[in-house]
Amino acid sequence: MPASRADTSGYRQNGASMSHPILTWTKHHSFSIILIFLSLTAPHLHAALTVEELSDSITIHLGDGSNVSYLAFAESSLGSKPVIYAWHYNDLTNSDGPPRTGTDLLDAVISETAGTTWALSYTVDDFGLTTSYSIGSVTSTQVDPLSSPVWTYWIQGGSEFVEYGDVESFTFSIGSSLIVSPAYSDTRYISNGSYDVWTITPFSYGSAASDTHDYTDTSGKIQSVTFGTYEGSAPVLKKPPTVFSSKIVQGSQLEIVFSVVQGGVYQLQQQEGLTQNGWQNFEPSFIAPTAQKTYTLPMDNSSKKGFFRLIRKE
Repeated sequence: MPASRADTSGYRQNGASMSHPILTWTKHHSFSIILIFLSLTAPHLHAALTVEELSDSITIHLGDGSNVSYLAFAESSLGSKPVIYAWHYNDLTNSDGPPRTGTDLLDAVISETAGTTWALSYTVDDFGLTTSYSIGSVTSTQVDPLSSPVWTYWIQGGSEFVEYGDVESFTFSIGSSLIVSPAYSDTRYISNGSYDVWTITPFSYGSAASDTHDYTDTSGKIQSVTFGTYEGSAPVLKKPPTVFSSKIVQGSQLEIVFSVVQGGVYQLQQQEGLTQNGWQNFEPSFIAPTAQKTYTLPMDNSSKKGFFRLIRKE
């Protein structure tokens, strides 16, 4: 298995001496381009890959099932757009009982894409730390895992078990925003809709306050993990919608024009107040046929008063 940067100090606040490698692994529907690939590798015939290319991303669908988890690479040396592998599967646990992990996600992508234009592979150094990824014939920038920059493992959704916390081991749930993983892909538990994302990011480790990160475990306790500082913001895989213009038309109607990605899947939502979880779907989701979407909303109908937002689903 590949691994990313290790803490070269080898020490943690609990006094244990150890290295801290983060293993190296990491939307869709509408399309402007669809390609189908069949890969035959004896003795198995792989399921067809469906490739959806939009103006801001490329998504490769593989596998089959009611759940989907994503392994993405947002790295300019691999291409101008993020490449997102969407693994479809049924059970959230493996056949022998344990929950599916980021390692299972990586293995599935490597296996299902073997022999295709989108085949995923990687290289490591003498310590087993990741130096590069390849997608088909394109290979990323080679990095020195013991220097800077390094491959950085971002996660969203699901949960993660952290064996080497500063005080104790713990498990925490991962929210709806990408964060840098404090542990390993084989203890990162995926879920339906979860993301594992890899980028090349500047890294430092010393005595900076930013080297220590806090997490709330499943019992509500704050847990700290000191593993270094990965600089830069979280990768953006798909461009979110933005408001292009808004104005009052015909005296009692509000016209809102959103900038969207052609082929993207969007959902208009509404709520009466600004509560955190009060958003309700206002209309059916839609596939954007062009780069703009216009809504005209009556302002004199009490059932349509409140706050509106447009979210990108895929």
